[in-house]
Amino acid sequence: MKTVNKFTISGVLFGLLFPILSTLFESLNKFGTISFSLLLQVQTNTALLWVINTAPLFLGLFARLAGIKQERAEKINRELKFEIISRNAIETNLREMISIYKEDLEAAKIIQEFSLPKISKFLQCKIAYKYIPLNPVGGDFLSLQKINENTLSILVGDVVGHGISAALITSLVNVLANNNKHVNSPSKYLESLNFEANKYLPDDSYFTAIYGLFEFQKDSVKLLFSRGGHPYPFIYSSKENITTLAEIPGSPLGLMDELSFLELTISLQPKDRVYFITDGILEARNINNKILGPKGLCDLFTKASTQNHSIEESIQYIIKEFNAYCFGVPVNDDCLILGIEILE
Repeated sequence: MKTVNKFTISGVLFGLLFPILSTLFESLNKFGTISFSLLLQVQTNTALLWVINTAPLFLGLFARLAGIKQERAEKINRELKFEIISRNAIETNLREMISIYKEDLEAAKIIQEFSLPKISKFLQCKIAYKYIPLNPVGGDFLSLQKINENTLSILVGDVVGHGISAALITSLVNVLANNNKHVNSPSKYLESLNFEANKYLPDDSYFTAIYGLFEFQKDSVKLLFSRGGHPYPFIYSSKENITTLAEIPGSPLGLMDELSFLELTISLQPKDRVYFITDGILEARNINNKILGPKGLCDLFTKASTQNHSIEESIQYIIKEFNAYCFGVPVNDDCLILGIEILE
């Protein structure tokens, strides 16, 4: 209120000059001299001077009103400045948080890409894969391990959800999978992985997985695998020129402590191919809301394998056709596809 008082006092003092000067002037004008009694007589008998005498009161009032308005204006100005400063501070903090988030996300992406397997030469087969996360990091995972000179293990999985939370769970599952000692038995492997996952995973988290062993012998190649709620493998037969599903029951992992899994053995011939996917590809829809589904994928895998495409080219072809099928419709999950071709 300092500003208001300043305006009020100034207005009153300034206004007092008018009755004093006007009374003196009126006394000189009528009587030609100035005295206290004459000033009192002039003041009493002149109506105009009463109006002038009240001027300080009104001037003070006006000054007070002006001061209040000025005080309000200054208060609003201070509040606006504070709001602008606060908004700028919030925006700065948000920019810093977004920058840190992007840096963390990029680091997580690099770590996840580093954890994906490097395709090494394997004398008995050719391998190719493509991973397309919905976000910079995702919940699909893949592992390829050479058990011995004649055995290759594969682990394909999908953690429920996507984004950073799914990627963190994926990292945990990868650690558990790498520490699993039952590498020579697909059913025991998944049973052990499920048991360990239930110890460490949050209650609302679970994942699907397939663990398989490619066993290369002199006169035969076999795929022995167990399935934990994951999409079935797609088997392309070069002799029959057809792709079929290798169907076997199995529950997702992480839902309960004790789970048992069946094993299925598939005999393979030279030029046969096995494709593993995650459900982001299986559940893709087109503009007519039609799901791609197992049959659509079987047709795609057959076409990709009968057009003289290498296994790498077949993956590229399938991704291209997949994108064309989904054109105009956003994909809502991570996508992974792994292809293995048996060599002669």
